[in-house]
Amino acid sequence: MTTFAGFPRLGLMTAPAVFWPTLLGLSFLAAGIITYRSELRAPTSLRTFGLVALGPMLVAASLAAFAGEHFTAAASLAGLVPKWLPARLFIAYFVGVAHLAAASSFVARRYIRWSAFFLAVMFALFVLLMDLPAAVAHPTNRIFWILAARETTFAIGALALCGSATTERWPQAATRLAAIARIWIASVLVFYGIEHVLHPEYTPGVPSSALTAAWLPLPLGVAYATGILLIGCGIAMLGGRYASSAAALCGTLMVALTLALYVPQFFLARNTSQQVTAINFVFDTLLFAGMMFAISGVIANTDSQVSARSREASVFAT
Repeated sequence: MTTFAGFPRLGLMTAPAVFWPTLLGLSFLAAGIITYRSELRAPTSLRTFGLVALGPMLVAASLAAFAGEHFTAAASLAGLVPKWLPARLFIAYFVGVAHLAAASSFVARRYIRWSAFFLAVMFALFVLLMDLPAAVAHPTNRIFWILAARETTFAIGALALCGSATTERWPQAATRLAAIARIWIASVLVFYGIEHVLHPEYTPGVPSSALTAAWLPLPLGVAYATGILLIGCGIAMLGGRYASSAAALCGTLMVALTLALYVPQFFLARNTSQQVTAINFVFDTLLFAGMMFAISGVIANTDSQVSARSREASVFAT
């Protein structure tokens, strides 16, 4: 590993497992901000905390970072592939290429419908081939169920991105997708919120098995507050009327936790392993946030279309 006298943390950041995921993630985030800059100022975005337009760019940045991880740590990631599948190392590299291709599509704003659809298929395969079998095999282990819920949420969020790109072409399909996404995400948020209340010692955001950093002030208070907010957002989404705003609020919460907790943790890391862990927390949480913004967007779009059709029907009726 390269070292720099007087700047040990700079030396850590030159490790390939740290450098490439960080570079790719930040580069795609910057490119996404440029390509989606007009949407960030749009009235529809401002109605939902001004951050819904961040959905595709946060997803792209996270996928790009994970692509860098697949390219630099393919051998270890291949060990996560089910043993009955052939060419596990190839699969690890292929998933990295798929991540990078989807990220490029979202940032370039080309072929989003197809890339989002196949991204959803990929996450669904993760659930069916790895997460769900692990959860069934270890039913008392909370982490396996948390991971299964998370990856399924990523799959539904990718379908929401696909739905947003096809709302005008297939409005009925987008409406059904928005309803499914709303009910599923509401259930996941309540589940995650309860996990935070029952296990406040673990890091806030997407539940995990990692203890909250010692330097965070009032860690239990942050965990309880996060859990209550998640439960509240989930209940609001079940109600339907405020579903889009609740999803956007949850996404905003995840972004805030990333900036306040996980980004500082990256710079406080003492070795490459800790920095890689911090990178995973940063981009996992941002990916969850991006998917929440995407779901918020598709719900808002379908609600607008339903309202427009209702107004047209009332005009014709009179």
